[in-house]
Amino acid sequence: MSAAELHSTRLRIRQWERRDDTTADRWPPYNEPLDQLWNLPRPFTAGNWNSFGEFGVRRSWAVDDMHGTLMGRISLREIDNRRHEARLGITFGAPFVGRGLGTEALAIFLEHFFGELGFSAMLLDVAAPNIRAVRCYDRLGFRQISSDWREAGMLFDRHQLDQPRFQHLRQYFREGQRGVWVEFFEMRLDRDSWDARV
Repeated sequence: MSAAELHSTRLRIRQWERRDDTTADRWPPYNEPLDQLWNLPRPFTAGNWNSFGEFGVRRSWAVDDMHGTLMGRISLREIDNRRHEARLGITFGAPFVGRGLGTEALAIFLEHFFGELGFSAMLLDVAAPNIRAVRCYDRLGFRQISSDWREAGMLFDRHQLDQPRFQHLRQYFREGQRGVWVEFFEMRLDRDSWDARV
């Protein structure tokens, strides 16, 4: 496995290129009503910043299938070189979700992250009602270390939560004076836990 490209049975991970932005812009939109909530911005705290890090830098990798079709992006942000930590971002186009590709891509990338890239810990934040993503991270060994609540925004229709298919997710929502709030989990995976997973 080279530093330039990572491979599995079904996919290839390579450096993100400018042309990939155009391709990703052509992915069709998600059609699930709660999907708009998965990427709500994280609240700013003083702990988000560290003078030894590279917080203005984002490193990105493309996830292709074996035919070269762009399916997703993996990125690192809030890179802290002193602590050897970074925050994960991962997105797959709507046609490619639900097939285990995110878990497969992240498993390959974590080997690279803890190996060649030399990091000690990966952090991520995930919307608690995004059950598919939470299960993926659980399977890979991430553990929840905290949670926070974020405003769903004025465009979110709170009546969607009354649908029977969303009843099991209502525990991750709460009503506020200005609208609906969504719970997000903060999760962490350390190198020692990753190495001991087998």
